Amino acid sequence: MLRTQIYLPEEYHSQLIDLASQLNIPMAEVIRMILKNGLMKKGEILSPGNDLWKLADLKIKGGPKDLSKKFDFYLYG
Repeated sequence: MLRTQIYLPEEYHSQLIDLASQLNIPMAEVIRMILKNGLMKKGEILSPGNDLWKLADLKIKGGPKDLSKKFDFYLYG
């Protein structure tokens, strides 16, 4: 195992301390668990176009007929 030092926002640090306390394990173990989970999902998260495929799978029908012309209006108001 290698020692690594990182800077965390205070909010993250507090949440890690709370979670470690709840699980009754060291904060380092919580961080390792979170990293392992995140790294296992990295392919899913980083695959190009993944979000667009999920949207396409929803097969949403309908919507305004002029959506492509007034996209900014519908998006920003």
